[in-house]
Amino acid sequence: MLSVWRDIVVFLDASLPGEKVGAHAARLAKKHGAYLVGVYGLTRAAYGSASENFARGSEAIRQVIVRQRSADENKLIRSGRHFARITEAEGVGSEFRVAWQDRLDDQNMVRGLNADLIVAAQPPLGDLPMSWSAEQLLLATGIPVLVVPREWDGGTIGDKVVIAWNGSREARRAVYDAMPFIVTAKQVTILVIENGRAAVDYNHEPGADLLSHLAKHDVPATVLVVSSNEPVAHAIVREARGVGANLLVIGAYSHPRSTEILFGGVTRSLLSNTELPMLISR
Repeated sequence: MLSVWRDIVVFLDASLPGEKVGAHAARLAKKHGAYLVGVYGLTRAAYGSASENFARGSEAIRQVIVRQRSADENKLIRSGRHFARITEAEGVGSEFRVAWQDRLDDQNMVRGLNADLIVAAQPPLGDLPMSWSAEQLLLATGIPVLVVPREWDGGTIGDKVVIAWNGSREARRAVYDAMPFIVTAKQVTILVIENGRAAVDYNHEPGADLLSHLAKHDVPATVLVVSSNEPVAHAIVREARGVGANLLVIGAYSHPRSTEILFGGVTRSLLSNTELPMLISR
């Protein structure tokens, strides 16, 4: 079972939230002795489009292109320099990649990633293609994604972990992928929400099997079973806040529909109202 990460990829831009998520990733890479790859993606799709740039005439369009490319280059330089500073300060090996995409839906670069963990901001950073949301990164790569809220200011991620547990395959997979966090955490809570709906059948007490499994990895976890009639996502966030968690581990549920992947209601609600860092896996 994976106990450390060796390759981490972070998606960032030149904004303050982009710099913050890069700094979180650098600290995580230092903790695990991992190599860190920073990815900044931009698209050329709008270049040369008179209708999109409200310019008329070849010279006016050329000037728009020059200005836009200059602005993009300045953003890339700023982001690259910041990434170099934070990785040097943390003493981690790193590289900075610029992914120029001709189409916003081009996922070739993303699908070609090889890493143990992806770190991404939520909501997605403004300079990145819309198709590079946390959900799409997870679906395109199969790599677990650490989602960091843009406004989250905590200095540490993962020393107080809550596992949203229902005994499903997705939840088990998430625990496996989160083990580098879990085995180094100071506090691990197995959270079971009982809301009266048909749930996964347990052989005995909810969470007991996982508790026993983690004990074999010298993880002294506790089980918290909560009965609630409110939406499951709301109950999870409330209880995670109550124990002071700075990481939520959850399995992502999805069902294919032609080329679209639809996440289950709990996962989507948590992603759309992210209040603390969350590791999602499937």
